[in-house]
Amino acid sequence: MDMVSFLAILMIIASFLVFSLRNLKFATYAYILETLLLVGIFFTLAGKYQVNSLYGWAVNAFIIKVLIVPYIILRLINKLGVKSEETPVEGFFVSPVIALGFSLAIAMMLFPVLKSFALLKEDIPLVASLTIYSLGIFGLILRKNAVKQILSLCLFENGTHLTLALVAYNSPEIVDIGILTDAIFAVIIMSILATRFYKFFGSLDTSKANTLKG
Repeated sequence: MDMVSFLAILMIIASFLVFSLRNLKFATYAYILETLLLVGIFFTLAGKYQVNSLYGWAVNAFIIKVLIVPYIILRLINKLGVKSEETPVEGFFVSPVIALGFSLAIAMMLFPVLKSFALLKEDIPLVASLTIYSLGIFGLILRKNAVKQILSLCLFENGTHLTLALVAYNSPEIVDIGILTDAIFAVIIMSILATRFYKFFGSLDTSKANTLKG
């Protein structure tokens, strides 16, 4: 197993921890680890295939995803003083198992299609990118805590970023910048909404919004 594949497997594990950990700070630290692995994959791919543009992707991802985005999330957690998430849909044990199982299944279904278009033929990293992408989607569906939903969006974005690097690393630089800019603004907006939600309901449990119906 080469370094890229090894880092991709570790990235899946770190993403699963982001999804599963109940402690919000620990989940955020797991996201930092997951993103550091993504940066490592970008650097390794850049050297392996002599793709200089991926060095830029790695540096940009480090600055924005390892430093800025986690800072915003940790600041939100400290500001609200909420340490742990509420019980997710299907419970703390079943929810991660369902998410990982379906994410792997979705990844295996989409893998043959995307592989045919990929510029960099890296099987395990491509499966990892699709798995992480799907974990992010399931996190948005199954986790009720607003901070975990923000982290799930970040997982979704990291999976998309890795997929793009493998499938179309030669995309204009504006594409990479656009992904990173979207990540910052999305996290900022969701953090503001989470703060207002907490002030109104006294909780980050987004299921409480059901009381607004009718």
